[in-house]
Parts: sequence; structure tokens; C-alpha cells
Amino acid sequence: MIPPRLEWVLPLPCLDPPAFAGFGRPVATLLARRGFTGDDDLRSFLEAGEESLHDTSLMADADVALDRIDLAVSRRQRIAIWGDYDADGMTAVAIWTIALRSLGVEPLRHVPSRVAEGYGLAAAGLQRLRHAGAELVITCDCGVTNVAEVEEARRIGLEVIVTDHHLPPEILPRAVAVVDPHRLDCAYPDADLTGAGVAFKLASALLSRHGRRVPDLAVLAAIGTVGDMAPMVGESRAIVRLGLHQLAQTSRAGLRALLARAAEEPAAPTARDLAFGVAPRINAAGRIAAAELAISLLLEEDEAAAERIAEELEAVHLERRALTSAAVEEARAAAAAMPGDGPLVLRDDRWAPGLLGLVASRLVDLLARPVVVGALVEGEVRGSVRAPSDFHVAMALDACASLLTKRGGHPAAGGFSVSPENWPALAEAIGSLPRPYPADLDVRPERPGRVTIDLVLPAAHLGWPLAEELQRLAPYGPGHVEPVLAVTGLRVAEARRVGASGDHLSLRLRRGAEVFDAIWFGTPADRPLPEPGTAIDLVGTLERDLFQGMPRLRLRLIDYADVALSPLAGRRATAIHGARQAAVA
Repeated sequence: MIPPRLEWVLPLPCLDPPAFAGFGRPVATLLARRGFTGDDDLRSFLEAGEESLHDTSLMADADVALDRIDLAVSRRQRIAIWGDYDADGMTAVAIWTIALRSLGVEPLRHVPSRVAEGYGLAAAGLQRLRHAGAELVITCDCGVTNVAEVEEARRIGLEVIVTDHHLPPEILPRAVAVVDPHRLDCAYPDADLTGAGVAFKLASALLSRHGRRVPDLAVLAAIGTVGDMAPMVGESRAIVRLGLHQLAQTSRAGLRALLARAAEEPAAPTARDLAFGVAPRINAAGRIAAAELAISLLLEEDEAAAERIAEELEAVHLERRALTSAAVEEARAAAAAMPGDGPLVLRDDRWAPGLLGLVASRLVDLLARPVVVGALVEGEVRGSVRAPSDFHVAMALDACASLLTKRGGHPAAGGFSVSPENWPALAEAIGSLPRPYPADLDVRPERPGRVTIDLVLPAAHLGWPLAEELQRLAPYGPGHVEPVLAVTGLRVAEARRVGASGDHLSLRLRRGAEVFDAIWFGTPADRPLPEPGTAIDLVGTLERDLFQGMPRLRLRLIDYADVALSPLAGRRATAIHGARQAAVA
């Protein structure tokens, strides 16, 4: 008898959901739980696209920035783009490069080395750009906290336009313009744009002034938006939908070469492909190689060159995965000696700086507590912070600002630099912060060992109609997560471990005479396999994929249990009662 591994958090009843055109009762129940009240608000959500984009001029300093860029273009002044070394920053650099090229301007590009320079503007890099002839610098996904560096730029004759989406300090840099939707004086309706989202809005507005539209800008913004885990609602959702539509038709060789290696079905890319295939490959360049490798692929238009760069990036991606796995295991061992649910602070100077954010993210997933991971780099300790929803990372870094030499972030993630002598004080300061932080943060604390279920339904509902209805709700992401289903009424036909190390579980499941496939990636080694013939309840997501060129349905598992030990045992009669086989609500 196999009990559940996790605590299954079941949804509250919703016995009479409103009707939604084109959706059956199970998905109508899901939509009602997510706050939709009728077809009108659902349609505006599902069909979000270009008409959902807000007027860029509502963003503080946007018109000032565009006026200055226009002036530089007309005067043939040298423009430089300064980016960040993650997918959001690199796609923003590519957006500006393509937009300016379409206006006859070839900009300089600078993405700092994660090891040698670290995050944000730096005096040495600014001086190199000035010596190369730059007169105007546009930042991407950084700069709003670089008050001193912008002053240095002014001193050496460089004007700076900051475009960013991180929380700004009380005193803004004295730049020509500071475009950041999080500015307190910004009237923009949607503050959840990423750095690539801000670049997309500004670059599109610039091109519109010149009567131009350029393909693939929304594609790049979509990659950055998904890669930076923006909420999949509002304008970010519209950008991703636009980008996915453009990506399926792109003629850019570099994007096609990347998609061929990163998407399950390159002809029909999804937000999942961007999140788990495309963005990690772009990020790998900035983590353990050079960001320019990924940027050059995003910009490449020659087929042969694109294939060559894509293969080089693929090798970097595979190396990054191996290094990350080793570092995560070391971090898990260290975390085991530090119990609790408060902030966890770890440091290991052997870890590559480009892996710190990944290690922190994995530990958050495993432990559901805020995690700070640091390593000594070029004489300073650099760190990454990741956290559950009840811990505001940027505010936590602000609370420790007096100890830090650099910092930046948003609610769920951030980074910093600190002198080695201040590391112990920082570890104590962050480690003592309470949860939730700040204390008035109105969220439910997350806990490890639990899974929140969106919909409980009998296996009779499994099929292509349900999968197609769920697909209509995509793209999924933070704020609109992929629905987690608990499915009753299945029996095990076959169970086996698969993968090179046997660390995945493959199930074949029967519903009467029909057979369904299920996969559990990264199955815990101590999880017993269900015996053939066992009646089980499953928790997971329903996905469509291709197998040997043919479409199929598959359940991606999160947990399972024998029916006698299942948390659904008390609801089973409700789940299967009545001729309609109504979804448990």
C-alpha cells in the first residue's frame, strides 16, 4: 500500500459554477475558482494581444527617453546598449540592437562579465564605451540603483537612459531618463513588465515614430518575460501571446536554430518551451561562458552561422546542467544542518557565480523557505536570493543596504555584492528576518511537502476535449499557473523506472480498455512503484506532446497514492456520484 508523499491541499466545493461558452463543467469550475465571472472577462484574458498593450507614454520619462534617442539617431551619435547577463537582459539588448539597426544605427553592446564585473553599471565598462566613441548609453534590465555609476558617466561625458524594472531607490540616478514602471511617480497601469518588456514597449514606440514595424521584437520580449518569471496576466501575458505567434513564423535563423534544440514541437512553440528550453540555454551563456554568445545567436540571420553558434551554446547548456546538479546536492547537504522555515543563508566559494541563482531557486522549491547563496568572486562576496511569495526579496535587501556594495531585485528574486568582512553581519541580518517579510505582506506562507490541487475529477473526463480546453487557457506562469489535477479511477498497467540513471518513473494506466501514459521526472529514489493492477489516485498536469511523430496525451505526475490511502477517499463518492460524473468542486 502506497501512501501519498505530499500533503494534498484540496479545493473548496464549487457546486454550481457559471457556464462559459466552449468549456465543459470541469474547466468551468476551474475558471470560477480563478475569479472569472462570465464570457466577457474571460475573452479579454484569453485573447490578450496587441490591443491589450498600454500607451507607452504613460510610463514616467518614456517620452523623454524616446526624444533623446531620436536626437542621437538624427545626429548620428554613437549609441551603446548596456545589458544584464540573464535571459531578460540579453533579450532586451537584442531588442534594442534590432530596433536601432532598422533605423540605420549600429549600436555598441556591452554585457558585463558575471565574474569580472558583476551586475549593473560599472565605471570601467563605461569608460571603455566612452573611449569607443559612445555618447549615449541605454541600460537594459539594470541601472536604476546605479546612482554613483551614472554620476561617473556624466563626469566622462556619457549620457545615460536607464530602462529597468527593479525596485528603484529613494533617490533616482541623475540620468537623462529613468524608465521603470516601479517608480512611485509612474502612472503606468502595469508595473509587472520585465526588462525585456520595457525594452519592447520603448523600442516599439520609437519605431512607431518612424512608421516602422520590425518582426521578432515580441518574440524576444516573450523569452525575457517568461525567463524572468513575470506574472502571466496583464500586459506580460499579451506580450507572450504575441511573441509565441511570431516565433512560430520567424525567419530569423538564430531563433529557428535555438528553437530546434529547445522546443518539443518547434513548429508550435509554447510558453513551457520558453521556460524550460529556450531561456535556460540563453541563461547558460551568461552563467558560465559569455553573454555575447547567446546575444549573437538571437541576432544571427545566416543559417550556417546560426547552426554553429547554436551547437556551441548547447554544449555550454549541458555543462551548466552538470555543474548545477553537483552544486545543488552540496547545498542540500549544508541546508540539512540548518532546520527551520526562516531565511537560509549559505556560502561556498567553490561555486561558480553563475550557478548561485539556480542553486537558490532549487532550494526554495525543495524547502519552501527564503534562500541566500553566496560565493567569493574577485575579492567580494556575490550572492543571489530567491524566496517564496511571503518574503519580499527586494525589501529584504533594502533592509540590509548599509552592509551591501550593490543590490537589485524584485519580490521573488534579487542579487547583491558585499565585502567579505561584512558577510557574517549580512548572514545574521538576513537570517533573522521574520516570515512573512514585511510583516504586513498579505499572503499565505508556503510550506514544503504540499501540493495545491486545482481540480479533482474522475478519469472519465480525461481526453482530448479536456486537454484542448486547458490548452486554450495557456500560456501559464506565475499568477496563472498550469492547473494541477487530481484524477480518480485509474489502474496501473505497468510501472518502471526510466532515464539513464533510472531517476524518472513511467506509468501506463488503464481506464477500462483505454490506456494513458504518465511520467514523473525526478522521482524520489525511495518512492515505491505501484504494482500492476493497483487502483491509484494521481496528482499532476495534463499535457500534449509528440511521440514518434504522433500527438498523444500524457499526465506529468507530482504524486500518487493507493485509493485506500488517498486523501481523496472521503470525496470519492461525491466525485463519481450521478450520471454526469461531475468534477469534485
